[in-house]
Amino acid sequence: MDSFTVPPELKGTKGDIMAARIEVPILAAMIYGIVGFIRLGWSQDNFLYTYAAVLGGVAASAGLFTYFFLVSEERNRRRKNLLVLFGFLPYFYSLYIMGVLGLYTIFEGVIGKFSFWSMIGGVFWVFVGFHLIYRFYLVTEIVRQHDERPHDERTTSAHSTLRHPSPK
Repeated sequence: MDSFTVPPELKGTKGDIMAARIEVPILAAMIYGIVGFIRLGWSQDNFLYTYAAVLGGVAASAGLFTYFFLVSEERNRRRKNLLVLFGFLPYFYSLYIMGVLGLYTIFEGVIGKFSFWSMIGGVFWVFVGFHLIYRFYLVTEIVRQHDERPHDERTTSAHSTLRHPSPK
């Protein structure tokens, strides 16, 4: 039976730092949703700015940490399917951040009540959503490239060639 390896980029503090960089935009949007609850109340009229931001952030965080847990375990077919499903949660939440908190806020600032602050806030949320989707994409690519490498290359390689190829 082949021994299982974890991508070196996701081991130890490197993986923790990468997970933290992904979690920060999720927490920022969740805090925005909590502030929305304080400002707008518990009414479901403002669902996209309160409930969706907070509950979507909880789901994205759970998906992110479950994804990192599944990456560090040996994966059979069922776990690979779970990896895909839990990986969709942060992706969908980043699309929510870019689409609703970002682009729709810009749209409201231009078409609705004209406001530079609203447009600046929308650009900020588009940036935050892109940051989240890009960082999570890097993690999924690291895992994919690690899984596609031959087994003997994975176990003998002390330094990864995924992000920093060594000149030959």
